[in-house]
Amino acid sequence: MKKRTSKETFGDALLALARSEDLERITVKQIVEKSGLSLQTFYNHFRDKEDLVAWMHREGSEQALNRLVEKHCSFHEILLACIRFFSENDNYLRGSFGSGVASPYARFCLEGSCSFMYSYICRRNGLTTIPEDLRFYVHMFVFSCMCAFNERSSHKWDMTEEQLAALLERGIPEPLKPYLL
Repeated sequence: MKKRTSKETFGDALLALARSEDLERITVKQIVEKSGLSLQTFYNHFRDKEDLVAWMHREGSEQALNRLVEKHCSFHEILLACIRFFSENDNYLRGSFGSGVASPYARFCLEGSCSFMYSYICRRNGLTTIPEDLRFYVHMFVFSCMCAFNERSSHKWDMTEEQLAALLERGIPEPLKPYLL
């Protein structure tokens, strides 16, 4: 088993804390205490909690993408993996979007998810960059997915992970479908 890096340990601590506390109320001090590492180690890696959250989204997206691409997963399976992550960390997602889409946490979540989609589209289609006209559709679709994950995690929608994945897949904007399905 691979040893966790300090950054990963801080990320794990934040996710553990976010299971029972609003993301905005979690402090760097709490993260450090939960991690068992030092405050100096935290600041050796991150400027603040928001920097940790941004790193978590970038790193998590890249790791997830690598695993899913290696397994040759369908886009449906990728949607299910995202739904499962946010189901397991539902308080984190609600904390990200709880203050609205203008919160820094919602922005990190959306930016990380859009980067994930751009990378997925490029790898799946042998592209080096996303066609400019598709960026709007990716952003719109990712935003819709994040809102749907939040609605389900807030227990406003009573549906299984499979049902939500199927609905989201049917909701892919037409210009994106050839790149995702």
